[in-house]
Amino acid sequence: MAEIIDDELLIEQFRRGDESAFERIIERYSADVAALANRLLGWPGEVEDVTQEIFLAAFLGLKKFRCECSLKSWLFTITINKCRTNRYKRWLRLRRFSKEFDKVGLPSACEEHVIDADQSSRVRRAVSELPAKYREPVVLRYLQELGTDEISRILGISKNTLHVRLSRARKRLEPELAGLIER
Repeated sequence: MAEIIDDELLIEQFRRGDESAFERIIERYSADVAALANRLLGWPGEVEDVTQEIFLAAFLGLKKFRCECSLKSWLFTITINKCRTNRYKRWLRLRRFSKEFDKVGLPSACEEHVIDADQSSRVRRAVSELPAKYREPVVLRYLQELGTDEISRILGISKNTLHVRLSRARKRLEPELAGLIER
């Protein structure tokens, strides 16, 4: 509760022109935002750039923030949207390069599966291979440990839709992770 009051105070200070208040917001939330972006993107090299884009968007939008949710939820919503945009742009680039490789007879870039050291664990790999509509709720629920109400607000979906997506994600993960679960 004290954190919410602190956030509201920082927002008010920022709105009055104190840009150092935004620096304190960055200090407070940059690790959480970067961790979420890393889990959603699966490409650690892009996380720093996306995190900067997230905080730039927050800086530009904070004066219009209506405080209908927590500052952290709002930042996570921006993070989800920026990661979606980033993944789409990456997909477009891979598609374009894939067509170029096909012309010269090289293997398709889309067919190559590059796994960074951070993605070496089976769990991380399995989660990263989920479609975005399942990966996002799994990351927010089980890795960020957010509640269902907050996740529903961040993703802009109903709680029923969230529960369905989590259930379907668990079913998709089960064959990949069956050996990790002791019965």
